[in-house]
Amino acid sequence: MSSSMKTENPATQAECKLTCDFEVLRQSPVFGGADSEVLKLFAYLAARKKYRVGDQIITEGTEAEKAYYLISGTAEVTMSHRGNEVILQQLQPQTFFGELALLAQFKWFFSVHPQEECEVLEISRESFQKILEKFPSKRDKLIEKIVQLRVQRLSEQTEFMLDKMPGAYVFRGAASI
Repeated sequence: MSSSMKTENPATQAECKLTCDFEVLRQSPVFGGADSEVLKLFAYLAARKKYRVGDQIITEGTEAEKAYYLISGTAEVTMSHRGNEVILQQLQPQTFFGELALLAQFKWFFSVHPQEECEVLEISRESFQKILEKFPSKRDKLIEKIVQLRVQRLSEQTEFMLDKMPGAYVFRGAASI
């Protein structure tokens, strides 16, 4: 085998993964602005995973144990309602989702389906809690960012649903749409 066909050794691959994941997290809404030491730990503990069309990143009704950062690809957030699957939101690359799983135990109340091949960075609640224990002074700021992100997403989802189903809502003080 020629030297140009050799694969990288595992140590080099691990270093690249750590560096790449560090950069991804540094640009995320939750971890952006965090100290380098904290980001390095999150990058080290995070896992990259690829999903194809037909897979489910999150399955409604299962235990929520991880948060996700969509690195590439697009996905839909859906929910079962009265026997139908309702689209709540479209996710684009560089979207952090499932963030509430870092803070509490519950079952997913929605599903996430790739619309094309997706690559995500997954962070478990267990890893998140371990890092908060190691850096207690960072806890409040990280939790605040998660809550702010969730409020922003709720607003976006509400707008998305209102735009998709305008005839189903009563508007006060405005002309009919």
